[in-house]
Amino acid sequence: MRTKPKQKSSFHIKTAAPLLTRAAVFLAIFIVFSGLIGPPIISHGLVDKDGFQIYGGAGKALLFGVLALLLLIQRGGKAITLKRWRWSNLVWLALAVVAIAGAWCGVGKLISGVHGYSWPVFVHICLLSSIVFAAGAVFGPANLRALAKAYKRELLISLGLSVVFYAFLYAVYGLWQVLAAIVLHSVQWLMNRVGVHSYIVPPRTLVFDKFGIDIAEFCSGIESIALFTAIYALVGVLDWQRFDHRRYLWIFPTGLIVLFGFNILRVFVLILGGYYINPQIAFSLFHTYAGMVFFIFYSILFWVVSYRWMLKD
Repeated sequence: MRTKPKQKSSFHIKTAAPLLTRAAVFLAIFIVFSGLIGPPIISHGLVDKDGFQIYGGAGKALLFGVLALLLLIQRGGKAITLKRWRWSNLVWLALAVVAIAGAWCGVGKLISGVHGYSWPVFVHICLLSSIVFAAGAVFGPANLRALAKAYKRELLISLGLSVVFYAFLYAVYGLWQVLAAIVLHSVQWLMNRVGVHSYIVPPRTLVFDKFGIDIAEFCSGIESIALFTAIYALVGVLDWQRFDHRRYLWIFPTGLIVLFGFNILRVFVLILGGYYINPQIAFSLFHTYAGMVFFIFYSILFWVVSYRWMLKD
């Protein structure tokens, strides 16, 4: 009676394993590109101009969509053989680098004050192209066609879930001010504990003797909380029959509180590094996908620790 679940679980792992490495590499490239282009867009006030505000939510929706696709494929038990890495993958990677470099140059032009629509359009084209080229570099066109053919249903479902998540993210985005206020006072308290004193300038600016920094939506943790909630709900739907329902429902608020605590610690560490090393650290890393890196590591740790505990005895 016990051998069948183990065989099924082993098969599921083997099914998802060939894609897992590729997906991890793609997400790593995506995070690096976002970390390069995000800080100048946000720190120079471009995020609310020329349509750049769409990328914040779209990036998180893409991350959720990839994770949802992997979960659906892993549960489906249908495996395909991916073609090996080829030299042509490097060509696609070079195109992705050229595209993100073009976006970087275009953002520089916008920061310098150029007017018109040509440069914003150029930046948008480069940004979108860099993601397409990165997918070609990681998977290759042949593998992408094979995946689209083999997992058409899973792709459509994950696309729909990404759209739902995008709407959900903006529905809860109004909570960021409450969360940012908690982060603001918590970080000030932690800084005081290590001997770095500060004062608050309303509404959410923390001022030190070396610099001041705004605790805004990028520091509130709302995006990580939305991602965690959406993934938790998806896993619950997929594995509802396998879970002890009381344990599944009980662990959620605990995981959410710990995640928010890690976010406060992240902001504290970045400010501390900016204070003692270089203030630019605090200003730049706040506006990158560094928070997503913390979220990914936390999510891995959370599911490794809690998943087996949530299963029925």
